[in-house]
Amino acid sequence: MEDSQSTVFTLVYISWGVVTVVLVVLLSYLATLLQDEDQISMHPAELDHSQDKQTLLARKSLLTGEIIVLSVISGMLLFTCLGLSIFRGVTNF
Repeated sequence: MEDSQSTVFTLVYISWGVVTVVLVVLLSYLATLLQDEDQISMHPAELDHSQDKQTLLARKSLLTGEIIVLSVISGMLLFTCLGLSIFRGVTNF
């Protein structure tokens, strides 16, 4: 029984770590997109910049949804880790 609890505990912590790393990578990528968006200037003679800006906005909106989902999953896994730690501490006494 102790072995299975230890395995579940380890898997939850590993999955939380993986989800959090992916979340940090997506947040970093979003920050670079926002910097690119600031660098694009809107001149009337340059219509291709308009397409670039629309592409960046589409990527930004797609990433925003993924970031929200990963944030919720990461938070739930973190609370699960805390709950398992408390449960493990209580049952060892």
